[in-house]
Order: sequence, then C-alpha cells, then structure tokens
Amino acid sequence: MKILRYLLLALALGPVPARCGFFPEGAFSDDARGLAGAQFLKVPPSARFAALAGAGLSLSGADSLFLNPAGAYGRAAGLAVSYEALLEGSSRTGLVFSRPSSAGVFSGGLIYNNSTPGLGRLDGAGGGDGAEVTAYDAAVSAGWARRFGWADVGVSLKYLKSRLAEASGASAALDAGVIFREPAPSRTELALAFRNFGPPLKLASEEAPLPFELGGGLRWKYSPDFNVLAEGRLPCDHSPYLVLAAEWFLPYSEASGLFLRSGLNFRNYDDHGTLGAFAGGFGLKIGGLSLDYAFSPYGDLGSAHRMTAGLAWGGPAEARAAAPAPLPSASLAVGAFTAGLGVTETEAAVVRNLVEAELSRTGKFRVVERSKLDFILEEKKLAYAGLSEEKTAAELARAAGARLAVFGAVTLGREGYIIKVHFADAVAAAVLRTETAAAAEDYLFRDAARRLAAALSK
Repeated sequence: MKILRYLLLALALGPVPARCGFFPEGAFSDDARGLAGAQFLKVPPSARFAALAGAGLSLSGADSLFLNPAGAYGRAAGLAVSYEALLEGSSRTGLVFSRPSSAGVFSGGLIYNNSTPGLGRLDGAGGGDGAEVTAYDAAVSAGWARRFGWADVGVSLKYLKSRLAEASGASAALDAGVIFREPAPSRTELALAFRNFGPPLKLASEEAPLPFELGGGLRWKYSPDFNVLAEGRLPCDHSPYLVLAAEWFLPYSEASGLFLRSGLNFRNYDDHGTLGAFAGGFGLKIGGLSLDYAFSPYGDLGSAHRMTAGLAWGGPAEARAAAPAPLPSASLAVGAFTAGLGVTETEAAVVRNLVEAELSRTGKFRVVERSKLDFILEEKKLAYAGLSEEKTAAELARAAGARLAVFGAVTLGREGYIIKVHFADAVAAAVLRTETAAAAEDYLFRDAARRLAAALSK
C-alpha cells in the first residue's frame, strides 16, 4: 500500500510543479527538455541495463537497486562494480552491495560522476588562469527489498550532492518499485517503479528539479533462457517513450554461460536518430562471478562503453535449511510418469526420459539403469494404483538399491503442458520436494526437464 501511495502522490504533484518545484514547467512533455538537473541519475550505472537500452525493471540483481529496488531481492549476497567511459571524456563509477536477511534484502550503493574532467577556469575577460574547475556528482543510497506472496517490493533512499567550481548543492530522493512474479505456468512478469522523487537540487542561485521517472513493463519468458522485455517510461523532462529489449542466455552449465543482449530505446531515436536508438552487449557468468559489457551509440555525439563486474555468493541460512539437498552422487531411481487428461502415454514417457537424462547430467546423482527398473516393475508388479505415489516410488527405489526416487505426472491445460515432479526419500517414504515446470508445446519438454533437474539438484 505504501508503494501505491507514493505513486499517487507523484502523479498528484504533476499538475502543480510551480508550487512545489518537484517537477519542471511543462512536465512529462517535450516542453520540459533540459529543465531537470542531476542528469547523472537518469541512467543506472549497469552494463546489463545499458545493453538492454535501459530496460530491466523486472530483472533481478544487486545493480537493480539503481533501476527498480524490488529487483534487489534474492537469496544470495551480491557485489557489483561498474565503470563507464561516457561522452566528452567524462566517466562514471557505480558500486552496490546487497545482503539478504530474515527481514529482507538490504543494499547500499554509490554513484560517482566525473562530469567535466580538465575544464579550465575563465576570468571575466575570457582568459584562463590555468586552474582546473572541480566538478562532480555523487549519490549514496540505501535500499530494502522483500517478497510478499507473488510480489517483490523494494524502496531506496538516496542522498545526492553536486559540485561545480565553488558552488555545491545537495538533495535527497526516493526510489520504489514492485515486481509481480506469478508462479508457473505463467510466463510473464509485471513491474512498476518510480525513481528520483525528491526536492530540487540547488547550485548557487540556480535550482533544478530532479529527473523523476515513472516506469512500467512486462517481461515475457519465451523460454527459460530467452527473455523479451517491453517497457514504457514517463520522465518529467520528456514525453513518454517505449523500450524494447531481449536477453538470451547460452548456458555452458547450470551456473555458467554467455549472455547476449540488445535493445531499442525510442527516446534515443527521437534525440539521436536511428544509430542512437540501438544498444547491445554481452555478459559472461562463471559460477557466482559475472562480467558485463555494453555499447551505447549516441549518433553524432559519439559512443559510450560500460563494464560491470559482479560477484554473488551464499544465501540466507533459513533458505538453505528449507530446501534439503541430496548428498553428491546419491543413487536415484526415476519411476514412470503418469499421463493426465489430454496427455498420451508416449508423451509422459518422453518427459520421464528427458528428466532422467537431465538429472544424470547434473553429476549429483547415480541414476539406476532403466533396464533394471523395468525388470523390477515387471517382477514385483508395482503399480501406482495400489499404493500412494510416494510409497510406490520408495518401494521401487529400495528394490533397485537406490536412496532417492523421482516420480511425477504430466497434464495438459489451456496454457500448455504442466509437469509436476516429486522428489522422495526411499527410506522414509516421504516426499522431500515438489517442483513444477510448464511447457507451452511438446518441443519445449527438454527445456522444462532441464529446469526441473536444476531445481531438484540444488
């Protein structure tokens, strides 16, 4: 409810910028171009978001603190450092650290913008005295994020300061956002956020509103490894615009791989033409270590290069305790999958084969050979109709000499195939974990099996 109150407050203040000074004259239209200050806050210091042309409201990570604080929610601690070589020799550095706890995820961030390196001081006659002008912008922020049901909610408060020669000024701003993450079979996520809501920044006798922006967007998970983003933005110093982007992950293993990213920002199209509208980049992920690069052309003005190095590790103790993991290379029996309404026995058998293969590839299980299982089934006449599923799977695993058992079912609904898998302890005949994955079409069974195997092997 607090998030909605802030959003309503921001919208309510829009028509009265002259009285409060939070927004410029002609706010939320092209009439306000150039009237907002603290421009270094407009673009988050993140190579990942830059490669997506500024999109990423629904993405997760430590650097989400700078775009949508709700995205900072996660189970692992994270650290990210960014460096950006911008236009006209200026540069910017970003640093963010996040740590989960039982009360949520707490984050801290820093942005330092060296805006005019080497700028010389002029006297009244237009001559220089050789002295350099000190000019910089900085922002220190603290954020909090937590999950409530299907929604991740986050807020961030930041203190900012700018200096130009002998003049300096400070202000404070609030960021907040929410991400609605519906469980499977849904493949879309909705995000809403606003940034830089606060009183104007004053330098000497000049005063300028902060670059407030309201945004919303959708993420469509076309497949587990391919995301499509569509977002709309409402900045206080520009007319509304759209951003379209895509991110493709090419996995080497469960925890490592290559990211390819690209985006189209229609604001940049209006300001810099066709060449300035596109952005792109790539990222490398090796376990908890990540390295991202972004290239952002700005037409005749030149190009910007951004790099971000990140590290994620650990997780909250309660999260680890809630999901007991099997011992490495534990013996595992994969029973037959039940074919639900609308699903053929052949389709259920295909899913079983794929899940079995993906579990074997994780390296954490010794999967009992299929021929041995089939012989036991025939010899003992085990059937799911006679006993409860977990007891049947446990009996099958014990007969095959396995410690763990996997069994499941495949059903067909309006949104496609739903695969539900149970992970059981053969000794206790109890289900340790249940995982669900969706496949819109049968040719996506392998992707669903890969996700299930990854979840069961954690």
